[in-house]
Amino acid sequence: MSALHRLCHYRGEPNPMEVSTILFEMGLTCLVLFLSGLLAKKVKLSLVPLYILAGLAISRFVKPTIIMEFMSTVGLILLLFLIGLEFTLESFLKNRKKILAGGLYDLALNFPVGLVIGLLLGFDWLCSLFLAGIIYVSSSAIICKGVVELKRSANPETECLLGILVFEDLFIVLYLAILSSAIANGRTELFPVGLAMFKAVGFCAALIIIAKVFKKYIEMVLDIESTELFALLIFAIVILTATSAEALGLSMAIGAFLAGLVISETSQKSRALEVVAPLQYLTVAIFFVSFGLSSKLTDIKEVYPIALLLVGASVPLKLLTGFFAGKGYGLSRRAQWRLGLSLLPRGEFSVVLATVAMGVITKAHPPVNAITTLYVLIIAVLGSVAMKYADAFAKWVEGKKTTP
Repeated sequence: MSALHRLCHYRGEPNPMEVSTILFEMGLTCLVLFLSGLLAKKVKLSLVPLYILAGLAISRFVKPTIIMEFMSTVGLILLLFLIGLEFTLESFLKNRKKILAGGLYDLALNFPVGLVIGLLLGFDWLCSLFLAGIIYVSSSAIICKGVVELKRSANPETECLLGILVFEDLFIVLYLAILSSAIANGRTELFPVGLAMFKAVGFCAALIIIAKVFKKYIEMVLDIESTELFALLIFAIVILTATSAEALGLSMAIGAFLAGLVISETSQKSRALEVVAPLQYLTVAIFFVSFGLSSKLTDIKEVYPIALLLVGASVPLKLLTGFFAGKGYGLSRRAQWRLGLSLLPRGEFSVVLATVAMGVITKAHPPVNAITTLYVLIIAVLGSVAMKYADAFAKWVEGKKTTP
């Protein structure tokens, strides 16, 4: 039996017609992604929201499969790995006070809104805590992709923006560990929660120490002349680190991010980017389109008032984060506007939280995955547009303020 057949079937005899159908649907998905990409380039919009909309559009014709789920997972891992490659420990440690300050402003302003709205809607405390995380965390994937596509890496607010995203991602790792422990035990007991936090902090610290202490030996291991062998080693490091994180009860995404952080300390950073990028282009696109594919239009129609309420409540608070965090970085008012607008998109971590939450949501509550789907879709499009026109909007607002 071929590997493709084994992926398509958990038991029983393979069905050649079904395998052919899955291959056709994958080809159709790639064609739709190509057309969506052309449209995105035409209207000069980020690819991410159009990929999600493409998935929603073809959800009646293409069904999610284990192959697509696998490629989606690989895409998320590679994307977080590439984000990790963009960081250096030296820069992180040098700016740790600013990162902590910006991250705490972001947490204090944006975390409570989901919790309060969840309780007002009649959700129990555990469900409301999930909703708080879903609303709080911005999308590293969408935002970093937008920064690259819009060529804003050198902007003064980008360092602060990336610092806040790092804080959010690290916080969500600990937060997921705490909530997972609460689900497993039925209550938030001190010992299992403390153990989960210890594992998360210990894993992150261990990889950071390895990157600093064993940098010389990592350089020697990565110094391989053959590009083919080098690529195999990089993929092995990324995937094994990600799955090791998952084995400890953490997110694979944080493992992949830390793997990128370790390699970013070496002279092989650019080479690693070159070998990973081609596969990342395809798998990350599949990640976002599969997000749209998993949505049910009937559920989305039922929860749109809640999603709109969450959008209306969360947008102003992210803008306030831009002002407070940007002031700490010494940014101009225009850069503060750009920072706040760039923090709007939500994405991959919101979806992860929603998936875990489905195990504890009662039938009396609206489906959290549907709320998350519509909320993320709206704010991903809104956020991408906001990032695109952030500078023009900031100039217009500040110009109006200075006009007599």
